[in-house]
Amino acid sequence: MKADVAIVGNGVGGYACAARLAKHGIRPLLIGPGLPVDRPPLTKKALATGVPTLLSDEQRLAERGIEWLDGIVADADLGGGLLTTDVGEVEADTIVLATGLRYPRPPIPGIEAAVVNADPASLGRIATVLARPGRRIALIGAGLIGTESAATLAAAGHEVSVLDVLERPLDRLHDPLPELGAAALAATGARFLGGVEITELAPGEDGHVTLWYPGGSLTADLVLAATGGRPRVPPGLDVGAELPLEVDAALRLPGFERVHAVGDLVVVPHARFGPIRFPHWDMAIGTGEHAADAIAGVAGELDRLPYWWTDIGPRTFAEVGWAEAAVEWDDEDGVHVGRDDAGEPVAVLVVDEPRRLREARALLGY
Repeated sequence: MKADVAIVGNGVGGYACAARLAKHGIRPLLIGPGLPVDRPPLTKKALATGVPTLLSDEQRLAERGIEWLDGIVADADLGGGLLTTDVGEVEADTIVLATGLRYPRPPIPGIEAAVVNADPASLGRIATVLARPGRRIALIGAGLIGTESAATLAAAGHEVSVLDVLERPLDRLHDPLPELGAAALAATGARFLGGVEITELAPGEDGHVTLWYPGGSLTADLVLAATGGRPRVPPGLDVGAELPLEVDAALRLPGFERVHAVGDLVVVPHARFGPIRFPHWDMAIGTGEHAADAIAGVAGELDRLPYWWTDIGPRTFAEVGWAEAAVEWDDEDGVHVGRDDAGEPVAVLVVDEPRRLREARALLGY
């Protein structure tokens, strides 16, 4: 099979790139297992319903002018534009890597009993357990994904416990997010156990799993691992660099004139904030579209304002800007503003007032 542009990965970034290329009149080939799906990890909606959220189906792909190969890339000659998949070879003039994240389980004895909510197959296992009401759920990890998932499952009527080695939910994020996240999680009825290092998972004959930690244990019908993702490329794709990948202004991989990389896989040169890595669906869309514009010859600088949002139980948190550049945070007229060492605003957190996001963007000059 031959393609003008072959995109390896059919998640958010890969699909955004394909859709944008099609608008430029370039027919892309999107490669990935199954139809394009909102992953990773799967959305709160998918977790609540047990049904993956598709980004497109076969009919809409065809209508948009996007070719689709239901396959997995196993090997590649990136310099020669050759991809080897489990269903055949693909020759491409240009290749886009949109392979996202992998979700390794933490090194805990018995951790294979936990499920990672990262693909439709794992969601199917989860949905089977959650089909019955009032299930006991243990979540390992209280970052954004773990906290979101815990609140979603607790709101659905399950008995949820969240365990983390850190003392607070969202503890790796800036204040006041950990305090706000803890209150939001508590409002759903979920239980948080902080400062807990799990020593073992022990599956029982009845399908239950017991989690052991110093001073206690708990038994669950389902254990979910939400301990974060790591950038990945498929086996056989020798990109010649460490992950995440550093790319140029056109999101090209250094040393490969016809290979671009997007989404969670890359550190991008941002016009305002310099090199940043921002693993969120909005930046996945932005980098996917930017790579497509670069391939079409119409790309400028990447100046998309970093943005993320989350619903945790009854609370909504949304942030624009680059929080890692902030050295201090203050409540300014009801929004939390992060300023850099020169006193310039670089990030704004909005709590429960999404309509103020326009104001937050304006404060950052967007």
